[in-house]
Parts: sequence; C-alpha cells; structure tokens
Amino acid sequence: MNNLILDNADAIVIGGGTIGSATAWHLAKSGLKKVVLIERNTIGSGNTSKAASLMTLVRTKEELIPLIQETYKNIEEVEALTGESTGKNNVGTLHIASSNESVANLDKITSIANKHHIKNKDITANEVQNKVPWMDTSSIIKASFMEDDSFVDAYLLANTFAKAAKIKGATIMQNTEVLELLSEDNEIKGVKTTKGTIMSPVVIDAAGLWSNLLSLQLNIPIPMAPVRSIYWITETIESLFPKNHPMLVMPDAMAYSRPENGALLFGLREENSPHFHPNELNPEPNSDFLGPKEDAWDIIENYGKDFIKYFPKFEDIGIKNCITGISTYTPDGYYTIGSFPNFKGFFAATGCAGAGVAGSGGIGRLVTEMVLNKPLYASSEVFKIDRFTDFDPLSATFRQRCADARSKKKDGG
Repeated sequence: MNNLILDNADAIVIGGGTIGSATAWHLAKSGLKKVVLIERNTIGSGNTSKAASLMTLVRTKEELIPLIQETYKNIEEVEALTGESTGKNNVGTLHIASSNESVANLDKITSIANKHHIKNKDITANEVQNKVPWMDTSSIIKASFMEDDSFVDAYLLANTFAKAAKIKGATIMQNTEVLELLSEDNEIKGVKTTKGTIMSPVVIDAAGLWSNLLSLQLNIPIPMAPVRSIYWITETIESLFPKNHPMLVMPDAMAYSRPENGALLFGLREENSPHFHPNELNPEPNSDFLGPKEDAWDIIENYGKDFIKYFPKFEDIGIKNCITGISTYTPDGYYTIGSFPNFKGFFAATGCAGAGVAGSGGIGRLVTEMVLNKPLYASSEVFKIDRFTDFDPLSATFRQRCADARSKKKDGG
C-alpha cells in the first residue's frame, strides 16, 4: 500500500452515494477550500443505484420534511449549475385509504401537509381511476393527491451532486477505499486510504451500510443497520402505466408504487425484513439477490394479496425484474446526523431509514452547518448520533430492532 501523505484537507467525506455527494457539495459551496469526497467504487454505484427514490414530501415524522424540502431546492440548484439532469419526474403522489384506520391516518397526513404548506387535495374514486388505469377503486374510502411530489434517478442525483461539488472546488476520489480513520486523544486527524493518507480535522462518515465498520474503529457506534429493501418492475404496458402515472402509497396493502418508463415499479412491506452484518455483504457494485431466491415470488404470495386486490389484472401482467438493495434503518426511523460527544471532528451522515435519497440534500446542508458551527436551518435533536445507549450496532438483536422499524413503516416509499 502507498503510505504517501497526499495532502491536507479541510474536510473529508467518506461515501459517494446521494448523501455523501450532497454533503461534499454543501461543504464546498460553503467556502471550504479543500473538500475531498472519497468513494470506494464509483459515484452512485452502490446501493444508491438500487433505490426506488420516491421523494414524498409529507412524512408523519415531521422533522424529516424540512430536509426533504431542502433536497428539492438543491436539485434545482445543482441541475442549473451543472447542466445535468437528476431524472426528476414530477408526477405527484396518491395516498389511498381503504379502512377507517387509514382514513384517520390520511387525515393526519393532510393536516401535516397543510401545516408545511405542501399542496394537497382530496380526489374522488373516479379521479383516481383516471389517473391510475390499472386500479380497482371500489374499496377506496378516501384519496388525497400531493401534486408536487417527484421521484428521481438516485444514480444521476449522486453524480450531479458530485459534479456540482467539483465545480465548487471539491476533489473527487473514486476507486479509493478508506482503510483506517486516524485519531489522537479523541480527535480526528485524517484517513488512511488505498492511495495514501489524507490529513484533516473533519471526517464525515456517509458510508451507508459500511458506516459502522469505520466508526467502530473510534469506538463510536452508529445506531443503524443494513436491512433489505425489495421491489419489482412489471413488463412495459404504457396504456396501463403511462409515464405521468402518479406514485401511490397504499398503507392498507403495505405497498407503494411509481411509474418506470411505461412499466410499474412496486414495493411491498414484509413482516420481517432480513437484516445483515456488513461483513456479509458484497462491497463491490453488484446485482446479487439478497436473501433466498424464492423470496422474489414468495413475498408477493405472502404479503401481496391486499395489493393485488387493488390490481385485478396483476396475474396477467409479466414481472420483468425483482431488485433487492439495502436501506440503513434506525430503530426509530430517523436519520443519524452529527457528531459524537467528547470526540472532535468526526461526524455521521447516515441511517437513511428508507428516505435517504429524499433527504440527501437536507442532510448535507445540516451536517455542513454542524461542521462550520453555524445556526442550523432545521431541528436536529431527533437525529443525534448518541440518542441510543448500550447497544452493539453489529449484533443480531440490534439489527432486528432496525428491521422491525422498516417492517412497520407505512408512509412513503
């Protein structure tokens, strides 16, 4: 290994997914002269590339909303700066309620939307049918349309953030692995990589599912774990799945969907989502199916019955692909952002809880303000890295707590 000291940096960001790339951009545009973004493979090539990337604005965890709104603003800014597209598609989201419990929850969601000035309107079953040609609307009691919601291509978003960061002066190091975090007397000093050592008083761990393998070198546990996400893509039938087809949130079916180039992408919640030790997972970009191969069909059979009630022609539609990826879930469903008490210069920006793409820009801004000791634009208390105590993030017990948080999630993608 080359032990050459490459240079000093003002800040180092580890991980080139949407969160890491957004953080590098925010740091660079804030005026820091030497920002370095380090990615083991290539920007956006890891789990970012497998994200369903629903950018639903309304969340029952209201603290997430300002961060997602910030991401929307950031997308406009980096697209204008770079001339690149993030694949943003403004199709809106339909929230469907087919039970009294879901109606009550939808009333709460629309109240939250109104509080945060997010456009929404109740629509009739006939209007739902016009927007969603494949849907049986007979069971719908209430539906609300959030017209400003979009989805993106997370791979393009990560790369656009990284290009914007580079324009602002950041250095992007791809195909470079961080081997060791360097510290002394509870203070970060830099990182040792496969291409040499970089000294810096600030290191931000945005390494996604690998975050704890780095932070635990400093005896800092991050409260999150790798949990499987899974979705399917149907065959292309543009008459059923037009490109302006809205996204759907269907809590009574524990399901969500969005258009995918004339096909339908849909995901289902499992009762017990598989969780993994980071060392069990392939560090290289790959399309390996996570878990037993039969899950691709067994999950539809076991958990898809209520979704299929909405979709009477489902059994006549071919499935083109089933994709598994990793979300880094926390036990409470909140991000993990910030520094660790009594340790100087080390920050976490991870634990996406299934909303990492949507909140990426907002996370990047928040951690940048923390690094620069500026007033925070949004409340950060619920995201604190030390909000849980006495846990081993790599243990099966703790990973199960994180998996349970995914399995019980109903709102958003």
